[in-house]
Amino acid sequence: MAQLSYLVTEICAALEIYYSGRTGGQYHKTAFILCDDYTELTSKLFLLADNRKWSDKKDEHRFKTYHDIQLDVQAVFRAKRLGELAQVERLHAAMQARRDRRNDFFHSTHLLDLTVNQRECVEAFCDLMDYGKLLFGTGWESEVSSRDQMETLHTFLLLEKRSFCDATIMPKVNSILKDWPRRDKDKTVSRKGTQFAEYPEDLHLRLCVIWGGRELRDKLKALLQP
Repeated sequence: MAQLSYLVTEICAALEIYYSGRTGGQYHKTAFILCDDYTELTSKLFLLADNRKWSDKKDEHRFKTYHDIQLDVQAVFRAKRLGELAQVERLHAAMQARRDRRNDFFHSTHLLDLTVNQRECVEAFCDLMDYGKLLFGTGWESEVSSRDQMETLHTFLLLEKRSFCDATIMPKVNSILKDWPRRDKDKTVSRKGTQFAEYPEDLHLRLCVIWGGRELRDKLKALLQP
């Protein structure tokens, strides 16, 4: 499904935005909002895949609300995948709370300084990834695994989430990253022009992800094993 491929590519871009400003929290709110947008798009894509005649319009003048769309997804599960309905409802409850919070950013001017923390971003993206897998199954997994950077960033998300209850995780991650090459090993570094002597944390991580490929991904995934 071409649309699913495009969606996963967009989610990967949102993750890159989050990780490019994770340390100082510069892009937490931006990433959080994008993640919320993609939860709605994921629901709509699922509903269209289930029924090509499905529409996000109630009538000629009104669009369905975020909650309406969630109810449409639940109706599909209630009719065809009842055993998984509880999982969908749990994810929907968390996603609806995030939608309400996201709306506060735009509709209440006195909340313009409202911030989003690292944990909120990580949990939002982890839920989105779980949601996509639940709705699309192997099709979702295939799209994620076909993009090395996406799979590596997803693995990093899972490690961050685990670190909230296991303080030993991030030191292990940092141990892997500290000596990881910041560029492609097969490319020579020009002797001319400006070279970075030191790497801010987020830039270092971004370059590791770009050049690390499956080797880095597999080392990070190993940390998730029991």
